[in-house]
Amino acid sequence: MVADPPTRTGRILPVAVAGVLLLVATVTFAVIDPLLAWDDANPFLGRGRLFLYFTSQSNLLAVSACVVFGVALLRGRYPGRTAEYLRGLAAVDMAITGIVANLLLAEPDAPWSFSDFVLHQAMPVLMVVWWIAAPPAEPLPVTAIALWLTHPVIWTAMTLTYAAESSDRWYPYFFLDPAQVGGWGGVAAFVAVIHLVIGVLGLGAVLASRAQWSDAVGKALGREERDPRVPDRRGTGGLTHA
Repeated sequence: MVADPPTRTGRILPVAVAGVLLLVATVTFAVIDPLLAWDDANPFLGRGRLFLYFTSQSNLLAVSACVVFGVALLRGRYPGRTAEYLRGLAAVDMAITGIVANLLLAEPDAPWSFSDFVLHQAMPVLMVVWWIAAPPAEPLPVTAIALWLTHPVIWTAMTLTYAAESSDRWYPYFFLDPAQVGGWGGVAAFVAVIHLVIGVLGLGAVLASRAQWSDAVGKALGREERDPRVPDRRGTGGLTHA
């Protein structure tokens, strides 16, 4: 049976959500200010060092997820499974970004900064809330955790390699610098704990992807009701998958 095309009223929510996602992506990208990475006069962010911050990478992943979903919803399509893996990676990475920034790196006496608020507080909360409130159309397997851990592992190797090759032994965070944490044993301990927390967050994201309200959220965003004759795969019907 051919489904009726979505009504004007039924398109309001998906378009509104798309607008919010694209606005969030634009503001966050502007706050990151990638052009700073090529400012050689800036010893902390220039020479590409901006991109070695996990905060920058996780926020760029969040921006990518917002753009992918925003554009898909504007086109009347519901993003496919690959996009959900990207959104899950962004949610997990932003969660650990918020935790590390606010528990390990926060300076109580530091003045309020809009960029710091967006990158370390607002975006982590937004990505986690988005994942929980609008879980994937289909639940993700536990193996997704291993996939999501790939990025932090690569990031750790990349930053340590950069520090070893740089003339000033530059590290983006104190816990990666053996001189500040009692040697390489201290670095290994910090890295192990952070990756363990990421694994736990990933498990939480997988469990959240199995939330029973996924169908209701999908329908509100324009996904058609599932044919009862089709096995429940939570997401096979509705908006065309991109």
